[in-house]
Amino acid sequence: MQLENLTSFIGTEVKNIDLREPVSDADFAVLRDTLNQRSVLLFRGQSINESQHVAFSRRFGPLLGHVLTQFLKKEHPEVYVLSNVSENGKPIGNHKEGWNWHSDLSYKAEPSMGALLYALEVPPVEGDTFFASMHAAYEALDDDTKARIRHMTATHSYANYYGKAFADRNPLTPEQLAATPDVVHPLVRTHPETGRLSLYVGEDVVKHIDGLPAEESTALLAELNAHAISPEFSYRHKWLAGDLLVWDNRCTMHRATPYDDNVYRRVMHRTTVAGDRPF
Repeated sequence: MQLENLTSFIGTEVKNIDLREPVSDADFAVLRDTLNQRSVLLFRGQSINESQHVAFSRRFGPLLGHVLTQFLKKEHPEVYVLSNVSENGKPIGNHKEGWNWHSDLSYKAEPSMGALLYALEVPPVEGDTFFASMHAAYEALDDDTKARIRHMTATHSYANYYGKAFADRNPLTPEQLAATPDVVHPLVRTHPETGRLSLYVGEDVVKHIDGLPAEESTALLAELNAHAISPEFSYRHKWLAGDLLVWDNRCTMHRATPYDDNVYRRVMHRTTVAGDRPF
């Protein structure tokens, strides 16, 4: 196993490893430590099936489903499908998911620790994914801003996100709304394994900063989001079929980019690792 950093601040490619085979405890300890330090792991050239994807994912912790249960694999409900492909007149996965900056499941009381996204089919151009280091973004703030936001909280809302991202679809059902009530999280969170601080913001899913007038909240969120996704904190991943990306939702944001979905197919499988309440 060989490690090669993708940028100076985020991302490491893991080479000479075949995830069809069980990863030894010693090698996995290196992977976990590298994820804690580098936030994103890339495994290229993999050829894993759903069972192998799920088995490797479980090494990071218990797995979560998704409120949009129609896009979960029946044989492996831990696998959430992201795709523009339809079969028999029905979409096999959620399309246009994550086209804004976000951290997965931040709208849950106990958001996701991380996610593992595996590329089965990808467009030859576009359809990339950006990642931003929230550690680097927080550490680059001036001292006055750090002091101002250190103990602020924000309300995260799946209903708010869904209404903006999928305005052309059927609304969430009462059951889905009941499963995703608004939640409150710190604006600056502490990584439970490293103790490092990071911004915890996002577009659309973060409805407002608590305790501020609406106009002030909107302005501060816009300022923090714009700062967080600055190029100096970001990595752009160009997908190849067989790529598996692992990322730490506790200290990154990411977003997918559009592609010509009238021409190209995209099929991705995601597993999501459970986390705990931010602090």
